Amino acid sequence: MLFETVGLKLELLSNGVNFSKEFLDYFQNQSTHIEKRRAYGTGDSVILESNPHTPQEIILDGKIITAANYNPNSAYRVVLAEGYPALRLGSKIIKITFPTRPTVYGKHLSNGELFETHLTVYGNSTLGVFSPGHCYYFNNGRECKFCSLGAARENLSDHKMRIKGDLAGEAVEIATEVESGRYKRVLFNGGTIRNYDKGYSMHLDLMERVKERNAASKLEYHLISMPPKDFRLFERFKGLGNNLSMSLEVFNADLFSEVCPGKSQDYTRARFLSAFEAAVEVLGRGNVYAGFVAGMEPLESIIDGIEYFGNMGVVPAVAVFHPDAGSHYSTKARPSVDFLNTIGKKMSEIYQREGFRPLIEGSGRNSLDTEAYLGGFA
Repeated sequence: MLFETVGLKLELLSNGVNFSKEFLDYFQNQSTHIEKRRAYGTGDSVILESNPHTPQEIILDGKIITAANYNPNSAYRVVLAEGYPALRLGSKIIKITFPTRPTVYGKHLSNGELFETHLTVYGNSTLGVFSPGHCYYFNNGRECKFCSLGAARENLSDHKMRIKGDLAGEAVEIATEVESGRYKRVLFNGGTIRNYDKGYSMHLDLMERVKERNAASKLEYHLISMPPKDFRLFERFKGLGNNLSMSLEVFNADLFSEVCPGKSQDYTRARFLSAFEAAVEVLGRGNVYAGFVAGMEPLESIIDGIEYFGNMGVVPAVAVFHPDAGSHYSTKARPSVDFLNTIGKKMSEIYQREGFRPLIEGSGRNSLDTEAYLGGFA
């Protein structure tokens, strides 16, 4: 059953999903399912007129989380079947569910601002803090070509541009009190500023304040960030966080320069690789993650990257490319199911060999990490 469910997730990531009008009407008038929020990207190939609420994630077989990335040309259609949401492919109907809408969405923090302008719930069990909400590579068109952060923040997002530690800590405290046991971790992420050491330190400052406010909780703390230039900052992270991810995105050197011009020119691939080595030295094998986007390079080179980092003690974390409205790659084709399945099998091999675990287990809607850990690729 796991192989079938993971196979369906690959189909949805490779094709996106469409929505029937009946389902969209239903989704606007309910308050039990979590709606898509756009903290760091548009997340859809096309933005529906009037930007109605659509699902953020779909839960398959009660356990596997997958993204609900809208693609009007997808043969996979979310419909209502006998009054309940389902996935239709031709004559086949597959029962689906959605993550529950957080009780704290719509509530106000002590400064009067809405909870969800500061924190979002990601993958049903992860509290997400995204700050800052801008990446300086967008200032001169050197952003990663798959990224739609700029377009999302211009027109579609109501998230705060900069999150303050006191308010983030308050929001985390409220969420864990109201829905006790639901949340397993806080994930910190954000755009890049020109001073890499300052940007990295800002993430750590935010994490520190949130942890102080929630000292009694059993939450884990994870960070996805550009690496600093001063590798001594990894020591400070060691005292604060559980796992650190740094997104190289593309392993092939030439394609890294093409896809991620800002990262390539200002930070450089060589410094990235050195940062991973330094981070493993401080944090230990299995506690540092290398972020890739599947679909940016040939299969052979991403497989080489997965193996390279696995040997280093760095966990390969692979997200699946989806063409986002507002990005340079808004019309680029998604990777095929076979392509993704081959990557997943390689990840499973590395995870089993090295004893690796997923970065945010069970929450990665666009990622293959949990499924690789579970051995779900046929």
